[in-house]
Amino acid sequence: MNGDVTAIFSLYRSCLRQIRRLPTEYLRLFFRLKVGDDVRAILDPRLQHLQPTKIRRVRKDLRKLEGANAGYAKCFSYVLDTAYGRRGPLRWEILDPLRSEPGVPLPPRIIPAVESSRPPVYSKEMQALMTTDSSRTTRALQPAALLNPPILPARADPNSPEALALGPFSKRREVNIRWRFFQQELQKTLMPLQVVVEDRLQSGDPPTPKTDEASLARAGIRSIGLQHSGVFEELEALAAIPNKTRHSSKDGASHDGSAQSPSPSFSSHLPERFLRRRCQQLLSRIPVLVYKPSGASHKERTVKGKFQVTVSPHAARRGTIVHRTASEADLAWIQCAEELGSRTST
Repeated sequence: MNGDVTAIFSLYRSCLRQIRRLPTEYLRLFFRLKVGDDVRAILDPRLQHLQPTKIRRVRKDLRKLEGANAGYAKCFSYVLDTAYGRRGPLRWEILDPLRSEPGVPLPPRIIPAVESSRPPVYSKEMQALMTTDSSRTTRALQPAALLNPPILPARADPNSPEALALGPFSKRREVNIRWRFFQQELQKTLMPLQVVVEDRLQSGDPPTPKTDEASLARAGIRSIGLQHSGVFEELEALAAIPNKTRHSSKDGASHDGSAQSPSPSFSSHLPERFLRRRCQQLLSRIPVLVYKPSGASHKERTVKGKFQVTVSPHAARRGTIVHRTASEADLAWIQCAEELGSRTST
């Protein structure tokens, strides 16, 4: 047992050495907490034996951290997806509040005597996410599919010809099919890190995106994910292409007042271009959930607004191959190849 504990502490120290080399403070803080919680769960004194599943999990994290610090894109994307809730427990913590709708009564039971037979609840945020292409790994759903899943047979409708000919459809099977469809579509839906409110103080003013708690309270919506933490704003700043004019000033300060609040930067041995591209690709997997109030100003908002899903302007295009910029020598070779092809064709 003592040898096993020594090996666990050695594994923990190896993880910490790799965590110190991560490029941002948020990544270092996240994985220090994550690996620390995993190691404490392994060494829980209430357990008689060490759990091999949790040990394998820590070893896998160590391999991914080593690959990320070595500059492997897949390992680095794995680290980012874990820290920003694209996979793992954080994703389900972000998702869990969206599985309910505050202030709305629960849907009626499909089986009157069984409480657990209520169909799944599609909140307004979830409806917007599931019916928009930018927040889906596959094609977006039609709004009608949320009420009647396409995998539900026509016999489930008691007035359909199939039900009249073959008899009513099993209620238990209907409950299972609805929940199976809900769980499958959740796996294909990307979750946001926060909700943005387009606030207008007066009529005619341009909308101002806000994420603070006061703006959300005025709009009557709830916060989700990592709201108020500034994590998403920091990620956008890291993914943005640096302004050349900002670095060309003599004193190193920018003209837009960024000297007072310096933008976040990477602290890593890896190339900055590599890190920026990984952040841009990560932003393409993080949808931006925007709430647009119905009225133009605070006094005119008598009806609830609606949610829309967008993508960060700094996000990379999903599903496209990133090509490197051709140099002058490459262009010369391309021109020679085109001239040679035109001569042989004639």
